[in-house]
Amino acid sequence: MIPFAQYLRGLARDGDLLVLEDLADIPPDVIAAESLRASGPAIRYDRADGVDLASGVFSGPDQMQRRDAQPWSRLSLGLGLDPDGSFVSVLETITGLGPAGDTDGPTYDTQAASRTVDSVQALGLPQAADDVWAALTLGVASVATTDGTHWAPIHGFIVGDETLRVRTPAALAALCDGTETISIALGVPPAAITTAYLLAVTDQIAVPIQACGVADDVPLVPTNGGLVPSATEVVIETTVADRQPDFQSDRREAWEYCLESTPLALSVERVIATDDPVVPFSPVGRPLADDLQLTGMASAATLYHRVNNYWGISPVEWILLPAEAELGICVVATSVLYAGFEWQLANILFTFSSLFDTVIIVDKDASPTDLGRVLGDIWVKAHPSRDWIFSEASAPAARRPRYRQDGQTGSRLYINAAWDPRWEDSYIAPRVTFEQSFPALVRDRARARWDTRHDVSPADDGADER
Repeated sequence: MIPFAQYLRGLARDGDLLVLEDLADIPPDVIAAESLRASGPAIRYDRADGVDLASGVFSGPDQMQRRDAQPWSRLSLGLGLDPDGSFVSVLETITGLGPAGDTDGPTYDTQAASRTVDSVQALGLPQAADDVWAALTLGVASVATTDGTHWAPIHGFIVGDETLRVRTPAALAALCDGTETISIALGVPPAAITTAYLLAVTDQIAVPIQACGVADDVPLVPTNGGLVPSATEVVIETTVADRQPDFQSDRREAWEYCLESTPLALSVERVIATDDPVVPFSPVGRPLADDLQLTGMASAATLYHRVNNYWGISPVEWILLPAEAELGICVVATSVLYAGFEWQLANILFTFSSLFDTVIIVDKDASPTDLGRVLGDIWVKAHPSRDWIFSEASAPAARRPRYRQDGQTGSRLYINAAWDPRWEDSYIAPRVTFEQSFPALVRDRARARWDTRHDVSPADDGADER
């Protein structure tokens, strides 16, 4: 289990964290969104007042650009894996955090957050330029029932010293009916927030955290709402004041497209924090935002696990819901077992998830780190007249794509960008590489000219060209 503060130190050690002094004139969400757009590093905001903030810590670079790191590299580090490890290892680790993982019950520890904060507004959570109130994002809500503690994502606004207006899964709100207490944990270990998102996208909020694999690795402590990770940076203990408040915002975190959510008004009972707290936030609604990446990774892990257990064999190499497509497209690398298998696989994926309306099937040797090749395979291998298959126009509208906002039905599409399994190997052209395309003399000269151009200054380069 890696605490959030330690996780940030790991990002800094890897050169993937930029520390900024408090920038009073620029809202943090503007800086966070611009850094994500430019595929920049994660950012920590050192501030004189309130808690320190961090953005981009669960997201990553745009896959449409050549980068050494991948969008899931930071989350991989937070889950205790090698940031350069395989994409599949991340999917399997996420799956093991949920009810599919093995667990012997929760482990208990002393609580790190033990300093009482005067008011929730004293936390100084970020406020966007167009917002009236400070925003609370990337929170983990905890509710205790007779069955155990239940976790779910939560986000909202601080509307006063003692009041929050939030949105949380309707299933979690129903569980606290009778207890009326909810604890909100901010700055939890990456494994804990990933588990909360996993339970949300799989609609398993009713499963107690004691039955999840994360309980093996994340020490827990009790609060008025239920168990939270002992390494939590900030805990806000609340009670439900109103179950039908006016939320006054159409902003939604990405997990809300996976299940029904509901607004709540919460009264703050107590706020406790570590001595030097730092909490993450997400520029909700912006491209490549942290909540989008967490939802995409949790959804991909779930689909990968379900599909590879559907037939009793594991034909699928990996599944990816690119944040670049805002989770509206599902890419699957698989062995095509027989003619028509791709049609069957696409229909199963559409059955398991309502996020996307497009499935792209590629050969098993395609890499999840090369989204450009995936898109290239569409044009090379998929014939528009026979490999682009549209459903009838009565298919349910997908929840994530923005181009369909009227709630009406529409078509779904799967693209078969894999080689036909009936073809002989001689029919399939080999992939051409630089080493295969040119003789050694030409390759050596090309490399020498390339090295020379990168060793000269721009001024010298221009002189040479003239």
